[in-house]
Amino acid sequence: MNVFKPWLSALSVAKFLVLGLGFIATHVAEGLSKIGQVTVTYRSLSGVKGVYADLLRGMVELVRVNPTVDRDLLASLVKNSDTVINLIGVLSGSETTLREAHVTVPELLASLIAKQSPSTMLIHVSASNVMGPVGSFITEEPRHCEGARPSNLYEETKCLGERVVYSTWLSSGFPMAIVRPTLVYGRYAAHSQFMQMFNVARLGVVPMLKVRVMTISAVKLTELFARLHADRPRGLYMYATECEPVPISRFIEDMAKALGRRIVKVPVPNQLLKLALPSDIKPLYRYVGVTYDCGRMRSMVSGLRFMDEEVYENALFIKRLREMHIHGD
Repeated sequence: MNVFKPWLSALSVAKFLVLGLGFIATHVAEGLSKIGQVTVTYRSLSGVKGVYADLLRGMVELVRVNPTVDRDLLASLVKNSDTVINLIGVLSGSETTLREAHVTVPELLASLIAKQSPSTMLIHVSASNVMGPVGSFITEEPRHCEGARPSNLYEETKCLGERVVYSTWLSSGFPMAIVRPTLVYGRYAAHSQFMQMFNVARLGVVPMLKVRVMTISAVKLTELFARLHADRPRGLYMYATECEPVPISRFIEDMAKALGRRIVKVPVPNQLLKLALPSDIKPLYRYVGVTYDCGRMRSMVSGLRFMDEEVYENALFIKRLREMHIHGD
């Protein structure tokens, strides 16, 4: 079934460039291939990335690119695209790694478009915590990044990446949108938090945690990208989120059901969850209970809701990965 709005069928065949092969890129490339030609870049096909590549072969073009090294190739791919979607990012690593992924790459893309291909649109995918811990209800700031208070290197580099993209846009005016997704989930997810939830779910244990997080499915995120491609806004920045926070226990319960497990619900103190979080995820705990404004997202994408069916499929996907002795992204 085509998930996109009927108005997309009237569009001429579009050319999309998706940078950074991962689980979100796999969803996005699969979805956008229904309305256009899609090229996806990668640096390695080891582990689960090889699985993603296998899923996409025959549907999209896969090109090996190191953006900061293969600049001529990157420039050629950008010039041949109507819309570029930057999904390159890392959760942790050295300062050099974070700055290259979150600042150098978006700066390079924005500069290439401004100088060589000003009709190409850039969709830069940032993060919902880019402003840092600035309150319990967060909406788009009136002036871009005004009042940002990054509390760690990840948030700092994400903020700097947004600033360089926005600054380049201000001086040249090409079509551009900055998208800040909350927790992205979907059937191809293989990040550590989903693998951990799977490990608990296959035991049939559902910890009843009083922890809710804001989420967005990769399906609806793809629909947003298709809408942005069609509308071609200039200087937009927005949060991409569903409108209601979701209990973490719902993910685990959905996975357990998908695996056919008999479910045992066990009350667990929130503090225990915090202690059990992986080191690269632990800084995100401060955003538990924070609500993000879904107004702009709702105005652009219909049917925003938590998609339990995507979590069911995700459990089966992770099960296949485990059978292949692949342990995640």
